[in-house]
Amino acid sequence: MPGKVLKELKGAGKVFDYRGSGVLPANGGVIQPLIMVEHIPVVKNVPGQDDFMTLARVLKAQGLSLQAATDSEGNVALYNPLNRLCFQARGANQVSCGVEHMHATINEPWTKKQFCAAAWLWQLAEREFGIPLRVARITQAPGNRISVLKKGHTSHQRVSAAAGFNDRSDPGPHFDWEFVGKAARHFKQHASFVGV
Repeated sequence: MPGKVLKELKGAGKVFDYRGSGVLPANGGVIQPLIMVEHIPVVKNVPGQDDFMTLARVLKAQGLSLQAATDSEGNVALYNPLNRLCFQARGANQVSCGVEHMHATINEPWTKKQFCAAAWLWQLAEREFGIPLRVARITQAPGNRISVLKKGHTSHQRVSAAAGFNDRSDPGPHFDWEFVGKAARHFKQHASFVGV
């Protein structure tokens, strides 16, 4: 089931809306997200929406869910509202929304368009839930959970380490945090990624 095109992102791809379609249902009710967690799904990027559909099937089969995803073409998939509980970051699900960036490994190169797609989600999280365009600060809390010291964006690796699991390395060393923040600020000002 293809997602409907919600928006065309100048300088990137399209925003596909799967919310409410049943493609990848949330795991629970409403939360107040304080951080956005950046992941890679170990699902190969392919042109069009097929990678988004594969990701949805893989997660659903494992009892997991997710709020959003991006691909190398600069497309965004919105699976659930950012404030719906999705099992995507063990130890932080109650306080976070998550984004899977299509990559099969952490060493694959990133495209500028995919970073722009990530930036569009950053500005959406800021606009809808006040999650600032900066790296979050988190720490360990009792019971293999995290505590948020400063709202913002973080990696699945940092969440896993802070929660005491130490079993994740994504999105990896090539995710350009600085560029994504810059691109998000550019989009806020120009409603476009052209020239970023």
